[in-house]
Amino acid sequence: MTDGMHTAGQHRRALSADDLHTIRQRITAAADTTGLLRDAVLAIYAGLLADTGRSLAELPAGQRLQPGDYAIPTTQWEAIVAAITHRAEAWGTGATLAVELVSVMPSSYDDPQVPAPDFGLRDYRPEIYNLRISCDAVDVIAACETHLQQLRAGFGATSAVYLDALHSWHRALAGLFSRHSGTDTTVSKDGPLSLLVRTAGGLVYAVIWHGTARRCTEADCDAVIDDDGSTRPGHSGGLVAEHRHRPSHPLGVAQPGQWSLHS
Repeated sequence: MTDGMHTAGQHRRALSADDLHTIRQRITAAADTTGLLRDAVLAIYAGLLADTGRSLAELPAGQRLQPGDYAIPTTQWEAIVAAITHRAEAWGTGATLAVELVSVMPSSYDDPQVPAPDFGLRDYRPEIYNLRISCDAVDVIAACETHLQQLRAGFGATSAVYLDALHSWHRALAGLFSRHSGTDTTVSKDGPLSLLVRTAGGLVYAVIWHGTARRCTEADCDAVIDDDGSTRPGHSGGLVAEHRHRPSHPLGVAQPGQWSLHS
């Protein structure tokens, strides 16, 4: 989406009520993700070309539409993208489709006089989700819960270390149920405290544990202190000073850190 800059030669206008009605029809009639993207985007450009005296069928052979040559009001742009990704929830492909739309949609410009269209789409999410969790993923989930309890015991129930880890883990778990990933989602192990998620819509992402290394807090010392008390440089060429190291967190407690989602 552009920031409202006008490009020389750019054809920009608001889509008409008839244009929006046709776009809505194409969105609701889609039978799959490929058809949804193709038919909705073609309907947008058909509307934009209509008042230029041209049509998609009349474009010279080999000529491709350049999205940057066209622009619609930001309110319409955002509503159309939202409607298309909402419709894609039927197949769990909304997130993937949102990325593709950025490269094929026309540009946008701000026009406060143009209201956001209401496409009034129904809920296309499947009635039932199938979440399949492998045996090793169950073990990872149990290990994550154990790690949280160890952080609570080692740092305290009100400590930032424990609460940050707890909240990041809860966000990750909530994502398994709220990312609209289609009817079938498979969760497997991706590490001792990490999970790999594959969705029916083709989206693959990971719930990754990012542990915080135990470091010496003394100035001019680059030591990383392992669980057994041994030290090593934290960076290539780093200096491990000859002194009594002061660890950033004590030996014998669980490693601090947080979980995050990565596609």
